[in-house]
Amino acid sequence: MSLKNNSLLYLFCLLIFSTCSGLPASPPVSSVNVSETSFFSSFPSNGGLVFIGVAGKRSNPNETLQLALEDAAHRVAVFNKVSGEYVVENNIGSGAFDHLHNTRTQLFADKEQSKQYVDALQYDADTDTIEIENSFFIRTVYRSPLPSPVNYRSGYTGADRKPDWIDKPPNEIEGYEVGIGFSGRYSSITDTFTNSWNNAVFAIIRNINATSQSNDLLYQNTGSLFGYKTSNDNTVYSFGTLSYFYVLDTWIDPKSKSVWTLAIAKKSE
Repeated sequence: MSLKNNSLLYLFCLLIFSTCSGLPASPPVSSVNVSETSFFSSFPSNGGLVFIGVAGKRSNPNETLQLALEDAAHRVAVFNKVSGEYVVENNIGSGAFDHLHNTRTQLFADKEQSKQYVDALQYDADTDTIEIENSFFIRTVYRSPLPSPVNYRSGYTGADRKPDWIDKPPNEIEGYEVGIGFSGRYSSITDTFTNSWNNAVFAIIRNINATSQSNDLLYQNTGSLFGYKTSNDNTVYSFGTLSYFYVLDTWIDPKSKSVWTLAIAKKSE
């Protein structure tokens, strides 16, 4: 075999070895697709409001689409009116393990009313949908204005396209109450997205109506070293009804898959 052929054979073997050896490629840079950022920015425009629905993917694509549309329609119903209750209970005793923390939340919206909005939603099934992991999102438009226009827009920085309202939350936006919801990652993006959205509702309700009640108790206890024990009970209770609850922007952290939600609303009279 000639020297030239030996050289070609060596280069061929080297190429095969490099391909099969599993040499690590350069790690990808963590970033958010710009189109994904645009998808979750739901600022009103052209007389329409954007409502994003989400559903876990099913084996039947039509069923997945219908569930996502129903979820978007539910958000339209909440836009018209939603009530919520947020309760935090803390009990601290004198013992090392005498501590109790409990949070209870409830949202009240007309589920039956949601159904009437499904047919009113406008969307393009080819361009207004996106999939993240095993969750299906649809971006719909509902033709209804806000009671007063909102010109606020987010600023985005870095490869992750993180919005500025996370680190510098606005106190109010053009006369609307502001709430920022956050949710750490759940088992699915669907649940994380929904929990963050719910927490934005509760954030506004806490801002407009919160009461605190505290009780300190000192009581005898023969089982205690000093013959008495103390207990402090503190309860923070919030309840309110909102109109025009509307999500302006949502950010999914590409690293942790936690979700942040920026929303506005008016206190219902």
